[in-house]
Amino acid sequence: MTRNEMVRRARAREQRRRIVRARRIVFSVIVAIILIPLVYSCYSHFKMKKLKQDISSLEKQLKDSETNQKSLQEQLEQIEKELKKKESQLKKQAEATTDHPEKPNVYLTFDDGPSQNTDHILDTLKEYNVRATFFCLAREGEENTARYQRIVQEGHTLAMHSYSHIYSTIYANLDAFKEDVNKISDFLYDAAGVRPEFYRFPGGSSNTVSEVPMSKCIQYVNKKGITYFDWNAQNDDATGKTYTPSQLTSRAMRSVKAAGENVVLLMHDEKTKTATAESLPELIRRLKSADYDILPITTRTQPVQHVKFNPAG
Repeated sequence: MTRNEMVRRARAREQRRRIVRARRIVFSVIVAIILIPLVYSCYSHFKMKKLKQDISSLEKQLKDSETNQKSLQEQLEQIEKELKKKESQLKKQAEATTDHPEKPNVYLTFDDGPSQNTDHILDTLKEYNVRATFFCLAREGEENTARYQRIVQEGHTLAMHSYSHIYSTIYANLDAFKEDVNKISDFLYDAAGVRPEFYRFPGGSSNTVSEVPMSKCIQYVNKKGITYFDWNAQNDDATGKTYTPSQLTSRAMRSVKAAGENVVLLMHDEKTKTATAESLPELIRRLKSADYDILPITTRTQPVQHVKFNPAG
């Protein structure tokens, strides 16, 4: 092979290589032209999808936030309503239990309950925003348990009047009396969740049926930190005579006016004393009209006691 032929062949090979390189460059450019928009399009699509997801998430958070805000606003409004209701209740209770120094005090007290008449009495007291004191016996049953609880919940004073009210049992001896006091105290505590601080002796501290000297009974309740209350006015619903509600009211008002300025009015709420329950609205109206301050017995109340404790007795 001549030198010229070798040169021509070398030039031909070089030319082919150039053509191949040129084709590769052109192909790469074409591929780039095709792929770059495609990749960018995919990237843009992914970015757009991500942005939409972010926007959707933000919208959901905003919606949840608005829902939560609305829920919180509703809760706040409910709390404000309950607060106003509670403030109103406390205001009414304060009005019903505040001692006005310029007015004579009268304490409405009910013995021997509870019964269905207690429900009627409690309804009336609630209607007139008046608080009273209930010297209770031990009455079993769910209805009576509810009555003890209602007495406490509605701001009245729950007090003791013995477990059984059977004189021969209560006053048989000093141990029997002590047992009875402790039983009624525990009974009322179990029923209503409060430990009573006040006691009324069956028959009063001046009764003549006790086999135990009343001084001993008085000494015991004093030692227990219990204050006993008798009465200095009554509506005569326990005299054995039958009176109409209006007659009971009139007798109560005469007795109250004769008692002075610290009046403990004795009435009864056991099941036979329907007339007493029916007389209560008129009695409250007449007491208020006569400018009496109607209060429940509390630790601030001056005790009315027929027999005072004599340490030497």
